[in-house]
Amino acid sequence: MSEYDLRSAFPLNDKEFVVHDKRWICRLAEVSDQRPQLDRLSWYLVFESDKPGGKSEPEEIRKLEIVTPATEILEQGWGDDLPDRLVEWLMTNEQDGRVEWFTEEEE
Repeated sequence: MSEYDLRSAFPLNDKEFVVHDKRWICRLAEVSDQRPQLDRLSWYLVFESDKPGGKSEPEEIRKLEIVTPATEILEQGWGDDLPDRLVEWLMTNEQDGRVEWFTEEEE
């Protein structure tokens, strides 16, 4: 599967989130496919907040790596709770994070 096809599997590219009165734009920077050795995909997200006054460069940048099971995501999608999970991470104020999202049987 090409990286383009993998990128299209992420449904929230360019999605806006508002957390603590700050607007964050979610951008998918990269997808890393660890198959066939592991059934894993790493999704590298960048969240950019706008500078007041609409300046062209972001005021702040935060990065998140999400490690997921490849087969489950590609066959069933992300699930309805993806936006909520991203908001939860944004609320932590962590600047550079990594999370693993697996069901209990996959861990």
